[in-house]
Amino acid sequence: MEENYIRVGIFWAIPNREEGGWDFRILQKSCPASAAEQLANPVGFIDFPYSHYDAWDDARHDTEPEDCYFYPRGRILYDVKRKLHRVFADECLSVEDLQELIDDFNIEDMEICRDEHYVSAYTHSPRPTARPKLSYEILRGKDKIGENLIEISYGETKILVELGKALDGGEELSDLEREVLKKKYDAVVVSHYHADHAGLIEKKQDCPVYIGAGARRILEAMSEYRGKTLPQNIVTYKSGKFFRIGRMHITPFLCDHSAFDSYMLLFEAGGKRILYTGDFRFHGRKKPDALLERLPEKVDTLISEGTNLGSEKPCFSERELEERAVELFENTKGPVFILQSASNIDRLVSFYRAAKQCGRIFYEDLYTALLATAAGGSIPRPDEFEDVFAFTPRPVRGRQKDMLFEFEQKRGMKAIAKGRNFVMLVRPSMMGYLEKLYRSICPSDALLIYSMWSGYREKDDVKRFLEEAQSLGLEERTLHTSGHASAEDLARLKEHVFAEEYVTVHTKQ
Repeated sequence: MEENYIRVGIFWAIPNREEGGWDFRILQKSCPASAAEQLANPVGFIDFPYSHYDAWDDARHDTEPEDCYFYPRGRILYDVKRKLHRVFADECLSVEDLQELIDDFNIEDMEICRDEHYVSAYTHSPRPTARPKLSYEILRGKDKIGENLIEISYGETKILVELGKALDGGEELSDLEREVLKKKYDAVVVSHYHADHAGLIEKKQDCPVYIGAGARRILEAMSEYRGKTLPQNIVTYKSGKFFRIGRMHITPFLCDHSAFDSYMLLFEAGGKRILYTGDFRFHGRKKPDALLERLPEKVDTLISEGTNLGSEKPCFSERELEERAVELFENTKGPVFILQSASNIDRLVSFYRAAKQCGRIFYEDLYTALLATAAGGSIPRPDEFEDVFAFTPRPVRGRQKDMLFEFEQKRGMKAIAKGRNFVMLVRPSMMGYLEKLYRSICPSDALLIYSMWSGYREKDDVKRFLEEAQSLGLEERTLHTSGHASAEDLARLKEHVFAEEYVTVHTKQ
């Protein structure tokens, strides 16, 4: 019996000026019908893997416009659940016009759908249609570090990009935050899990909230530690895999930032493109060339973070930070304590690698160990790394106790105090524990490394912690590099991605 095949693809309708009507330019792929369920994406469709923009240069002739959105176009998908092809096409293409296309695809089980995403710029279409504009509005973040709130709209589709807490707002919601939480959106799309970008997503449950799969695992670990669960409306995306919200296409691109699993976001509709960088840098552990090769070379609007605009502070790489840490560890006979963010996974890797090179045991508090475990992969964490152990600075009960005992590699204060050749991650709330451990070891030489944004030094809890650590006799050194793009990084991005309009957010400039 001959195997049935499913055909999906993208197409353009090129006007035939000699005979009238349209000639179809088609790009397609086939797959066995028997494998349909395995090949379907999470929403139950088999789709062509390339966008019109990415495929046009290979499909067009030299005499045709460079703009891939010039001619009427469309996309053919296969709906696995309904077992039929769905033909999305420009409104100016009639059913009769599409019949040739349908015949070429040799499909009978089909449904024609209209989607204004495919409206062309071709001015001689039989029935030209007014096309909505892809637009944006910056609600917050134009003159603030963090706290981005951006609306992106196309026709009736409206998306909120980022939904974070104000850095200086405490638990109280601002009037603007209350407004966006009440406002109706088709979706919220978040670039990463930092609180100033994602801190309020649990309060927005009337629409889907999209975030990276790894970032969701981190948020789940944070919530579980607090005895909570994430809402069911939080869904995930993957790097390079576009998804649709209403009449918009969104493509995430994995980038480097001090938050694990951070993304740039490309919004496409009506032949226009907006690229939002989120927070990024080129001096982390990921190679920038790999990202730049995936990004479009031209967009209509580039909305970029600008945290370090006007700053003269050095942005050396995480590998350079690791090398400096090795030197500090080797010149310290006693224990080394690190004050860093638990969610800064790149920094966790840098200090672990330095500790390993110096033969030191690496201690992660329970919260950090849970986040590292959620990140997975090659991230140092108890049980998966022989020289990494979990500890807790205070007695734990209930679910937190269960979490601790899920780690085989854990140690209490007495076991830790038997050795001095270790690196331990600490936080401001651990001062009482640190003081007891320090006095039980009585080291003649110990080091505290401050590895966070300098602005946190002015927070009451951090300031108090540093003062008390100094009174114990701990030598303090600062070893930190920014999680955000340097001025050179921003210039390199602008050189690679040409934009008709360039806008900065996440900045005080």
